[in-house]
Amino acid sequence: MCPITGGGPVSTIGTKGVARAERRRQLVHEAVEELGSQGYARASMADVAARAGVSKAMVHNVFGSKADLALACLEEVGPRLVATIAQAQTATDPGERAVDTFTAIFSAMAEHRYAWALVKDETLPAGSGAAELAEGYREQLHLMGAAGTRDVLEAAGLTDPLDHDLLDRIWESIVEAAVAWWQEHDDHTAEQMAQRLTRLLAAVTLRG
Repeated sequence: MCPITGGGPVSTIGTKGVARAERRRQLVHEAVEELGSQGYARASMADVAARAGVSKAMVHNVFGSKADLALACLEEVGPRLVATIAQAQTATDPGERAVDTFTAIFSAMAEHRYAWALVKDETLPAGSGAAELAEGYREQLHLMGAAGTRDVLEAAGLTDPLDHDLLDRIWESIVEAAVAWWQEHDDHTAEQMAQRLTRLLAAVTLRG
């Protein structure tokens, strides 16, 4: 039964009468963790439902299919991830920008620790809206990373395209490793990870 408020009826689902919009938000939060940690191919609607403490039927009622659920999750985390990192690309010093970028990555994932993994998930169904959206986010992230590594090389007077290609891959590997390490050490907050990476970057770039 829908409760009546001054603004009219509010749709609710579930035995506890949670508003549909709030239930959807809760399910998306749990689904990001499940899909991101397990990968789309391994995760199931039943697993998401178990995380949220609701029935599998309820998850289907709100989202329809697993692909639709993945799309909703990407719409939740992708724009924040891309926008936060883009806003960090202002420092003129390449080293400072690298630190700012790492800080932005972890800050963007403060609420959804597995946002990066979800965007990078290669098991999203080919041709689906979720796969296409994820590919668009990945391309934006790659372009920002490539611009940063190019600026590092230009600051050092290096113009060899192969140097850029190699450094670009090294940078992406560092980011992937740092995010994976964070997922294995869930006692670290996003702020602590940003501080740790800042220390490490400062250490490895010291010159005698």
